[in-house]
Amino acid sequence: MKLYLISFLILFSLLATAASERPLREVAVIVTQEGYYPKSLSVFEGEKIKFYVTSTVEEPHCMIVESHKVFLAANKGKVTEAEVVFDKAGEFSFYCPSSKNNGKVVVLKKQVPKREVASEKKHDGMLWTPKEY
Repeated sequence: MKLYLISFLILFSLLATAASERPLREVAVIVTQEGYYPKSLSVFEGEKIKFYVTSTVEEPHCMIVESHKVFLAANKGKVTEAEVVFDKAGEFSFYCPSSKNNGKVVVLKKQVPKREVASEKKHDGMLWTPKEY
């Protein structure tokens, strides 16, 4: 009996952990002579974003998302990474003060579609009912 209880508790904790994790979106950002590539990123609110940052130029650069306390070095041939969660919809800027590069993260509000039950949906003032075969 104890073995079943322990097994159930382990399974329950694994399922609860998996359900509570946020969706992960991985984003690569490259610093070039022209600036950041891409210059604008779109993500959904509540997602965990994992940034991978590198550079194609010899001079050291960076990527700072000040509003979320992210600082990533961008050096040629090396990749740095950080994770952050954007909980609110809006636009958040990122930049590098040494190169004057800038960009933005556009956080979109996640829309939950309204679900309707077909048998309760009215068409032309009449209640829909399924055909009997």
